[in-house]
Amino acid sequence: MASEQSVAQRFAARAAELAAMVGAVGPGDAAMGAALERLGEVRRLFDAVAVELCAEAGRRCDEEGFAVRSGEKSAAALVAAVAQVGDGEARAWCEVGTATRVRYSLTGEVLAPRRPEIVDVLAGAVLPASVLARIIATAEEVDRRAPGHGSALAVTLVEAAPGLAPRELSRLCRHAIDCADPDGVEPHEEELRRRRGVQIAHLPDGMSRWIVTMDPESAGFLTAALDARAAPRRAPRFGAGDQADVDAAFEGDERTLAQRRLDALVGIARTALRADDGAVAGSDVTMLVTVPLEVLRTGAGAGWIDGVGVPVSAGAARRLAACAEIVPVVLGRESEPLDLGRAARLFSRAQRRALAVRDGGCVWPGCMAPPGWCEVAHVQAWARGGSTDLANAMLLCPFHHRRFDRDGWTLEHRDGARWLIPPGSIDAWRTPRRLLGAAERTAVTATASTASSVGAVA
Repeated sequence: MASEQSVAQRFAARAAELAAMVGAVGPGDAAMGAALERLGEVRRLFDAVAVELCAEAGRRCDEEGFAVRSGEKSAAALVAAVAQVGDGEARAWCEVGTATRVRYSLTGEVLAPRRPEIVDVLAGAVLPASVLARIIATAEEVDRRAPGHGSALAVTLVEAAPGLAPRELSRLCRHAIDCADPDGVEPHEEELRRRRGVQIAHLPDGMSRWIVTMDPESAGFLTAALDARAAPRRAPRFGAGDQADVDAAFEGDERTLAQRRLDALVGIARTALRADDGAVAGSDVTMLVTVPLEVLRTGAGAGWIDGVGVPVSAGAARRLAACAEIVPVVLGRESEPLDLGRAARLFSRAQRRALAVRDGGCVWPGCMAPPGWCEVAHVQAWARGGSTDLANAMLLCPFHHRRFDRDGWTLEHRDGARWLIPPGSIDAWRTPRRLLGAAERTAVTATASTASSVGAVA
């Protein structure tokens, strides 16, 4: 049928059928469902007609200056002004039209469209123009980072898109771009981390407005904590109450989701303040960190925090999995879970206290972070055979934990002392730097004091 009729003819026929259905939809759900399905088809056909027309308008703007003569800066601005549609819709039509129209060389030779894999999809009215524009933009960004991979990705996204909600498609596109980057997730992750923060504004009416901008790692913690308190039917239960009582309480809760989240956040703060007895290096919130086994072994690739759509680097996933009450989910070659957390993977509270006594805080030379601000780091990664014992552990603040994991630093034991060895990219001679824990600092101070006393006596 598609080969016998143009897109415009198919649009006209389906639009006429839809017009006949409007006002004559029967009382049953099936009739209404059929009308809505026809509405979606007509809309996609309309997009295909619009893209075809905008492709020609774009060609005339590029080759003949049509937009400039009309007083507009671009083909999209011209379409938006003349057709009286939104800028986003006009831009999507023009972008898809430009990517799917036939091109010509300087000698007049006919060239294939820039995105030939989209042409048949457009003619078949399978996807709306806005979705096609997002797929095209993703494929071109992937081609920019990893030349030659965009076409296959576009085909994959086109096949997956009909069953995805717009938010899911956006997440999939973002993930594809991150995975295609030869530099890995880390540069993007560092950029997101630099942009994190909390802005607090006190409004004239007495309210306070917090604007929280989070990197994926931070969002993972807060999402897990809020979901534990704010998710429907997740309210804490004390005693053996009947489920009907819980359902009734839930149905009587008239708070919005935003209000439940705020109440949950305040509750978390209250609990934290009540539980703040001065203990150091306590347990963090529970969340799932999923990372493929190969990524865990090589350190290259990405992991995912449950509830957060943006991937995190393998290093970040390992750091999170080193915290108590966080479950590392390791996936094998066929994405089957190989390990759902093991007690031996995590340092115990007793070990953390011993490390607080031994290290006295972040052991990185010059860092003054106290034990309560630190994480327990494996000197030799657990995934690579490192043991969960004090000899293979050290306290590092989050910043230096990332530096140790990502930049190639190592730690060596020499003559009863610990030495931090920088990578060659930072120090060509890889000069060892002495690590002084609390006990070692005390010993050094005592030695200095003794020497001063001897000098004074002399």
